[in-house]
Amino acid sequence: PSYAGQILVITFPLVGNYGVPSDERDELGLLRYFESDRIHLKAVVIQDYSFVSSHYTARKTLGEWLKEQKIPGIYGVDTRAVTKLIRQHGAILGKVAIHSDAKSLDAGELDDPNKRNLSAQVSRTERQVFLPPQLDAGTTSTRQSKALGGESLRTDQGRTVHILAVDCGIKNNIIR
Repeated sequence: PSYAGQILVITFPLVGNYGVPSDERDELGLLRYFESDRIHLKAVVIQDYSFVSSHYTARKTLGEWLKEQKIPGIYGVDTRAVTKLIRQHGAILGKVAIHSDAKSLDAGELDDPNKRNLSAQVSRTERQVFLPPQLDAGTTSTRQSKALGGESLRTDQGRTVHILAVDCGIKNNIIR
């Protein structure tokens, strides 16, 4: 959710060689290897794209994942030059467009993410309750050991621990 509504320009020279891991869920029902249930970017811009992923956890290529999520990507761009432009002028509006589509090249149609409520777009719309997973029998912490056997996590005084998170674009690892 951090980059919601933005075009991500990656300056690392080669992108895609790791691929994308599986979309399996953890014990809380959250995607195990991702910070959100979907990509929140508007587009991805890279210099050199690797069409082959070689990491042992890869289940699909970056291109396949972006296509599934309906996120445009472009490669062959001098991302260092784009970075220098951003350094000189600060964050700038832009779009990824197909040159043959004259309508999409119209500069008057630039989307400004600063004019939208991005927090509302990336936040949960319904209350969710996440219960901690069962702890291993070898747990040594006094507080954690009280949670064994399906009991709730408790303070040293025996009170049940409750944590409230107000979601304004919370990442999965914060919940974990």
